[in-house]
Amino acid sequence: MKKTLLLLIFFSMSLFAQNRKGEFHLAPDTHQHELYVSFSESVVLEDEDYLKVLLQIDGIERLADEFGIRFQKGIAISDEKTELLYKSALQNGHDGKSVLRLRNILKIVADNPSNERLFELATRLEELDEVIYCSLMPLQPIPPPNDIAPVTPDYEANQTYLDANPGVNMRYAWGLGQIGTGIRIRDVEYGFNKNHEELVDKNAFIATGMNISTSATPSYTEHGTSVFGIMYADKGAYGISGMAYGATEMILFPEWQQSGYNRVNAVTQAIANSQPGGDVIVYEMQAYGQSNNYVPAEFDNPIWDLTKAATDAGILIVEAAANGNQNLDSAYYASYMARGNSGAIIVGAGSDNLLHNRLSYSTYGSRVDVQGWGVNVRACGTGNLVMIGGDFNQGYTNFSGTSSATPIVASCVVVLQSYYHSLTGNYMSPTAMRQLLQTTGIPQGTGVAGNIGPLPNMQAAILQINQNLSVSENEDVAFTVFPNPVSDHLKVIIPQSVDANSRLEVYTALGQKVMEQTVVSGYNEYSAEKLSQGIYFVKVTSGKRTHTQKIIKR
Repeated sequence: MKKTLLLLIFFSMSLFAQNRKGEFHLAPDTHQHELYVSFSESVVLEDEDYLKVLLQIDGIERLADEFGIRFQKGIAISDEKTELLYKSALQNGHDGKSVLRLRNILKIVADNPSNERLFELATRLEELDEVIYCSLMPLQPIPPPNDIAPVTPDYEANQTYLDANPGVNMRYAWGLGQIGTGIRIRDVEYGFNKNHEELVDKNAFIATGMNISTSATPSYTEHGTSVFGIMYADKGAYGISGMAYGATEMILFPEWQQSGYNRVNAVTQAIANSQPGGDVIVYEMQAYGQSNNYVPAEFDNPIWDLTKAATDAGILIVEAAANGNQNLDSAYYASYMARGNSGAIIVGAGSDNLLHNRLSYSTYGSRVDVQGWGVNVRACGTGNLVMIGGDFNQGYTNFSGTSSATPIVASCVVVLQSYYHSLTGNYMSPTAMRQLLQTTGIPQGTGVAGNIGPLPNMQAAILQINQNLSVSENEDVAFTVFPNPVSDHLKVIIPQSVDANSRLEVYTALGQKVMEQTVVSGYNEYSAEKLSQGIYFVKVTSGKRTHTQKIIKR
């Protein structure tokens, strides 16, 4: 282990403070689980001979003898990746302790690991002061947040969720050339059909070294085909068009492989293969909450820890709220809410009309950030709507649930992140992205109780980005630009004195320079006839002083 990481662990103190014990539970109808245990910062795991270190804890030796336990690394992220995430978290204004916490999460292998024995072992472990929490993760697949019965018998003539209200107005972004360029997408769930006509020619794959279980039925694997289609389908002359069809790639990190079902591993691999800023991870998963009703995947402690570490480092995560009709503000979820915000953007399911009401099955509460359509979302996969020529690879469906809501919102995130990066060379943080979606979104309706947040509004979000970037870096070089919108001639008045090397530059919304001219104090006029219609940014620079304003060309 690198010495720098060892030193960092000694300083990871306060993040472990909140009480997270007593949250472990057995999944319904699940005969096998894995036991994860999180140790406090006082336990310094210098090498992988974990038992040697842990035997110094009073009570561990007795449990080791009684249950025949061995300890393994719980979160398989390399030291190099851990250090990268840690440094990124510091650069994003966090203390990095969420990243270091992952090193203290171990997986326990026990003799005769029945549900009853693992439950008892978890109970006994949580009696130790050095244990932060135990978590029992099922080794049998949890159903995805899938289509809600009854299946919609008909569908819209086109993808109306792409349109303006009641849709998210992705067509406005497309009109500006914004299609998700440069952003990489990761999807954590069960599978997808690479051979579907919408995906076969796209840069969409299963993660290297991973595979899809042959035991996973189409009700599991085709779920991913629909999600991939909503976000990344080919924009051709047939079928549907992915909302972020210009993204660099979309990669599946499957929970259910030939080696078995392992959600922690899938999330770990998605994070380990993502970079801060330019990558977006989608959680198309749900977990068991009160009375085995469905809640966000991060309700399980190891997933929450992984999520928090990733978002602190700047990786955007968009997560389904789940189809459990659960109130996350109720007393049962108090300990979950007390952990704080994981940084993920959690998505509820709303109606497909101007009311934007919560759909009855959507989990809700103050922790749910925004909504997407939970019904009437045309997507590829399954073929329960139409299967062209009886070909499985030409099947289309009406998708619904938080399953459809989540990729709609995630697509907005991808396109907005791409747009912001094209203007600034930087990336929005998870917090900034959430705030942008919420403050510019279309408000939730009041017809059904339970907060799921607003619906994203791409036009309002893009205009807000433009407005934020139009703030002067130094008001001493402020100028007036008119008319705005401009047709033929752009006029600029600079009331202050500027030096002889001062210049005016005009950039497209994609950050491409299309004009550069000298500028003087007083009145300036430039031809705008060669500029095509759209949004531009006018930048005036004089020495170290600079100022930028947005204009629209008609």
